[in-house]
Amino acid sequence: MKKIIILDEFTKNQIAAGEVVERPLSVVKELTENSLDAGARRITVELDEGGLASITVTDNGCGLGEENLSLAFERHATSKIKSASDLSRLLTLGFRGEAIPSIAAVSRMEFISRTADVLNGTRVEAVEGVIINRSAAGCPPGSTVIVKDLFFNTPVRKKSMKSPSIEGSLCNEVITHMALARPDVSFELKNKNRRTFYSPGTGSLIDAIIAVYGVNQAREMIPVNSAGRGITLQGFIGKPSLSRSNRNHINVIINGRYVHCPAAAGAVEEAYRTLLPHRRKPMVVLSLAVPPELIDVNVHPSKLEVRLIEENQTIRQVTSTLREALLSKTVIPSKLFGKGKKSARPNSYQNNLFVVASEPIKKENFTDSDADAAGKPCLTVIYNKPAAISHEMEKVVAESADYLKDKKLLPELSAVGQIGLTYILAEGEEGLYILDQHAAHERILYESYQSIGSDKPSQGLLLPVSLELDCREAAILTERIFWFNRAGFVLEYFGGSTFLVRGIPPGFAPGQEENFFHDMLKYLREKGAGASYDEFSRQIASSMACRNAVKAGEKLTQSSMDALLKRLSGVKNPFTCPHGRPTVIHLSLTDLEKNFKR
Repeated sequence: MKKIIILDEFTKNQIAAGEVVERPLSVVKELTENSLDAGARRITVELDEGGLASITVTDNGCGLGEENLSLAFERHATSKIKSASDLSRLLTLGFRGEAIPSIAAVSRMEFISRTADVLNGTRVEAVEGVIINRSAAGCPPGSTVIVKDLFFNTPVRKKSMKSPSIEGSLCNEVITHMALARPDVSFELKNKNRRTFYSPGTGSLIDAIIAVYGVNQAREMIPVNSAGRGITLQGFIGKPSLSRSNRNHINVIINGRYVHCPAAAGAVEEAYRTLLPHRRKPMVVLSLAVPPELIDVNVHPSKLEVRLIEENQTIRQVTSTLREALLSKTVIPSKLFGKGKKSARPNSYQNNLFVVASEPIKKENFTDSDADAAGKPCLTVIYNKPAAISHEMEKVVAESADYLKDKKLLPELSAVGQIGLTYILAEGEEGLYILDQHAAHERILYESYQSIGSDKPSQGLLLPVSLELDCREAAILTERIFWFNRAGFVLEYFGGSTFLVRGIPPGFAPGQEENFFHDMLKYLREKGAGASYDEFSRQIASSMACRNAVKAGEKLTQSSMDALLKRLSGVKNPFTCPHGRPTVIHLSLTDLEKNFKR
């Protein structure tokens, strides 16, 4: 075995830099977080060649004095914590003291900063993490960090970078996340002197959402707000009509920090269960305020991932809050002929998310430079207080608030006829409704099965049904046989890979046992250890509903259509089938008049 040695300082810095600085977006994220911790209200990021040639971050924060500026290049030098116990109550975005030395180790860096109490600032230049020049500089209060030739001394890492356009788009994504997390701060991103993103920093989350996603997307989002057991949840969530193909638009912010939190994202998806088609994901911006001692952000070098100490409680609150908002008013699609009647605007609606504290800030909340020479703290505190909404956004907020006002779901409908033996035409006081007979009946049966409870009754079969399974299916069924028993199925092992079905739950269509079990065992195989009984029970209810519901192409009598409409109006969610497809489309009288030029 070779002799163990202690690595030299340069090699240690290179390794640390490899953990913290993966690409230009890492530099943008770390420097921007430093600016936020310094109390900046305006941050400008300028890129050249997508950040590969240069990255410049300028802010109007409290700045660093000459002594602090030199210490900032030392490893693990920080003002944000003093001991390991401080890690349990972090109030800042940064705390490790690795950002500046790690970035400087793989670039040519220039750091210019000035505090408000002095006339001249300080410029420090470093190459490969070593300070080569220190001088006075004329500059406004705040800081400017210039990073040039990123990875010039690590050619392998530099060759692994994508094109400038791709690296620039990744940096843009970081800044948009920051804008959603901190709507009280104005962010500007430039690439080759061309502005590619700007957020106004009004303190209104809806303004930040519009800056990131646009007015049309914001109009399809509704506000949510809840508090309980020390956890506050606020934000805007997309109506089911607003969906995407991946999780990238599920934005979770915890204590002002944009994070990857699989548990929270999973709770969001659970709230949209049966409201979105298969594999579609919602658009959501959620901000959670959690006591610092209940969250661990020190689990990943980039601080993107967090661990919630009381995870189950947070998951329940997220799911219940979103679900209640989504089912508070109709989610009937009405896009065929425009939006129809405009929603009445409420008298007022205040978005009370983020605002900068105006009162003095306590000593323990100091940021990167602790305090300027006058002893004034620098941290921007986030707390709840009504914030003004720009006039342009009042309409968006009013429409979103109006979405939640009306608790009435599907109105009373009368069947007019059937089209293509698939769709039911119905008339209501607000216009014409077109229903998918199969999807509507699916929803009715699904909720009927779910209402029975977690342990379903069984009804015996006159003759048992034999299930011939392969060895893998047999192993899964053996492992989960008690789940099938709770769901109302009576099964008996018959030897080898064969089982007998001797009982089925009420409402199960006889003759479909074999296909049903093959489908359910495939589902359990795909879910693996992540399967839960509640989810399994919902899957069974969904499968049974789909198999038993009236099919497209079946002729319905007038009484059958009226009965279906009446039963649909009595379910909890009459607007989508268990798979998330819409059950009904609404055409208002205004839509019809507009298109007939009346």
